[in-house]
Amino acid sequence: MNKHLIASLSAAAIALTTASHAGQRAESFTDNAQVIDVEPIVRTVRIEHPRRECWDEEVRHSAHSHHGHNPGGMIVGGVIGGLVGNSLGRRINKGRGRYAATAVGTLIGAAVGQSAGEHHHRESGGNGYREHCRAYVDYSTEERVQGYWVTYRYRGEEFRTRMAQQPGETLRVRVRVIPLTD
Repeated sequence: MNKHLIASLSAAAIALTTASHAGQRAESFTDNAQVIDVEPIVRTVRIEHPRRECWDEEVRHSAHSHHGHNPGGMIVGGVIGGLVGNSLGRRINKGRGRYAATAVGTLIGAAVGQSAGEHHHRESGGNGYREHCRAYVDYSTEERVQGYWVTYRYRGEEFRTRMAQQPGETLRVRVRVIPLTD
């Protein structure tokens, strides 16, 4: 169609609309505008991807590094040795060697207890495993549509607006009529 013909028809439609609403004092109405361009508004977003990486690591234990010296075996051995020495001392020589036998039994029992404790310590030593973990954060980017710039034509004039969703081929517009006063 010819541009002049479209403009004439539009002017006639306006005149008819204005005349039909003149008695009602309508100040605004809705109409359709032609969409001529839709442009997505894209934003690049950085996304975090946390991850944890774990592994077992061999740990060596030495015989003398196990939390310092443990006197428990020596004490228990000394008490037991003292009791055994005391008991033997009563039976031998009519109890006169009781104190000496108790002292010797305590010393021997303490030595045996310490030796047993060190032997147990060496047995429990050796290699073990300890879990180690490290946290990492990987990043990726993603493009996300945040809205649309829409260019539309209404009565020969072009307008542009931002919309949350894509419109179709036409767009409903609200037209507001304001009288001009001199």
